[in-house]
Amino acid sequence: MASVTAESKSESSSKSEQSADVKLYVHEQRFPDDWTFLRVILFIVAFPLCLVLGVIRLFIGLQALVILCLMPKRLKLRRYFLRLVLMLIGVFVNIQKPPSPDSKPSVIVCNHVSVLDRLIIECSLVCSTLSVRDIPLLIRLVIGSLDLTPRHEAPPPTTVAKAHLETSDVAILTLPEQIMTNGKGVLKFASWPFSISSNVQVACIEVQRMHVLAPNLTHLFSSPIGDFFWTLFCPAHWANVRYLTIGEDWKEKTPEQRALHAQALISSELEISALKLTCHDVNEYKKSVVKQRAKPVDIDSLVRQVIEVLPNIPESEIRADLMRTKDTTQTIYNLVRTAPKEIKKAQKPTPPKSSGQGSLFKDPVARANMLELKKAELIADGRRRYIEKHGLDVTP
Repeated sequence: MASVTAESKSESSSKSEQSADVKLYVHEQRFPDDWTFLRVILFIVAFPLCLVLGVIRLFIGLQALVILCLMPKRLKLRRYFLRLVLMLIGVFVNIQKPPSPDSKPSVIVCNHVSVLDRLIIECSLVCSTLSVRDIPLLIRLVIGSLDLTPRHEAPPPTTVAKAHLETSDVAILTLPEQIMTNGKGVLKFASWPFSISSNVQVACIEVQRMHVLAPNLTHLFSSPIGDFFWTLFCPAHWANVRYLTIGEDWKEKTPEQRALHAQALISSELEISALKLTCHDVNEYKKSVVKQRAKPVDIDSLVRQVIEVLPNIPESEIRADLMRTKDTTQTIYNLVRTAPKEIKKAQKPTPPKSSGQGSLFKDPVARANMLELKKAELIADGRRRYIEKHGLDVTP
């Protein structure tokens, strides 16, 4: 029974740690929490102007995208026109490292940071795409789709891609992360795009935005349509594209090795972390956030529970973290991670001064405090082992 309890505690700490890791690489809302008086004033001034700008861009963009649908995909003029259209809607594409003039890839892989990633890549390389149900219909028609059948009837993407490559020389664009992030890390790539063909071109995109309110390009609960309209709303975005060299031993690698190698290339080029997390981990985190928001939370009660475990942490810090997490386990993990060493040492449990050890188990409050202290220790120990295992750098 004790071993089962220990395993469940270890699993709980692992989930908490994984949830904390995911939180670093996704946004949970469009705007940050630190609204200042100056930001409120800027919002009041800028919102009407940006709204008018967004409406004008919407009408111009819709007409231009319809024209793009009618233009042949291999027409060189189409790529220049597409770049002009993106410029009109506020997205300035800069090809910092162009692909080799002689390169004719069968598959293009790229990181995923915005809803317009597919159009940004097509400004420099002719391509079609798979798994496009997560983007607006008009953009889907512009970039071309190889699979528009209902999801339950759709064949495997590798089958569709290989059948396409047998009859066409148009490359296939894939986004192996399969979900958008905030650009601070590269999720673990799915291996199936690398099993389509060994003739692969690796690309990376970095998007920067200019806006007084700095809204996020996407967030955990946003829709593709919403992301697209917020792109029109912001004055300007700069999309930097770089095409990377994969190396001579690429064809000798397995699809799994190619996926890891491509992820490492992109993370190194962008100077961000190559993560062990996958799109499945992000979806699980999204479900946990939905559950936390669905149930009512008594912050004062949660603050008291955390103070019982970490009495030396200021109440203001505990309350501020709980307002974000709404979860005592997550907050304890965050505070143990960021607390100074002197405070961490002070959190170690001390033996009870009452007569006999049995009195600890007779007092429910003391028993609960001891269990919470053990729980905090398990979380800290699990985090330490996770960091050592994956070689992460968590220096603040």
